[in-house]
Order: sequence, then C-alpha cells, then structure tokens
Amino acid sequence: MSATIEIEQLQNEKARLEEEARDLDEELKQLETRWKLLSEKVAIQELKKKNAAKKEAINQLQHKISLLETQLEKLSTTDTSKDILPMDEDSENQENMIETSITEKKDEEAITVNAFGDEEEIDENFETEYEKKKYGFF
Repeated sequence: MSATIEIEQLQNEKARLEEEARDLDEELKQLETRWKLLSEKVAIQELKKKNAAKKEAINQLQHKISLLETQLEKLSTTDTSKDILPMDEDSENQENMIETSITEKKDEEAITVNAFGDEEEIDENFETEYEKKKYGFF
C-alpha cells in the first residue's frame, strides 16, 4: 500500500469518527434535554399531588368549621331562649358561685404569652370547665 492511499484511508476514518462524535454529541444534548423535561414534569406532578392533599385538608377543616359553627348557632339559640327565662335567687347565687370558681381556676391555669413585650393571658380550658360546672358535670 502506498503512503497516499494509507493517508487517504486514515483521513476517511478520521472524518467518519468526527461525524460519529458530532452525532453522539447531538444525541447527548437531546437526551439531556429530554431528561430535564421529564424531571420538570415529575416535579410538577409531585407538586400537584402535594397541593391536592393540602386542598383536601383545607376542605376537611372548612367542613369541620362549618359543622362547629352550625352547632354553635344551635347552642346559642338554645342558650338565648334559656337566658330569657327569669332566674330565681338560688339559681343566680349558684351561677355566681360557678363563675367565681371558674374565674379563680382561670387565674390558676392561665398561660402568659409574651409577644413583643405585650402580655396576654390565655385559658384553653375556660369554656369547657364553665360548661361542665354550669350543667353540673364534674
């Protein structure tokens, strides 16, 4: 084989390998783009799933709030009609004793919360204790 033919074959092989390298680079770019696209789609689907779960939790809480508001309205109308009835002195004294007892208990169980220097007393069990004593549940 002559040197010129061998040089020509080597140049052809080099050209073929360079073409293959360009094809591989192009395929690599396409695969990277596809990978990025799929990654974004997966991230979007995960966010949709999380958002759906949060929306469901919100709907459930709104439903519970609605039920409690309805229950509160019913109890308020019942309490209002009860408050309209005149109380005898014994009932008034008992009511005052319960309120005094609850106020004392409130002072004992109060939690102090500091927020920017302001103090606020919070009694988490006040209404529950009041209702128990008011209706004779101990």
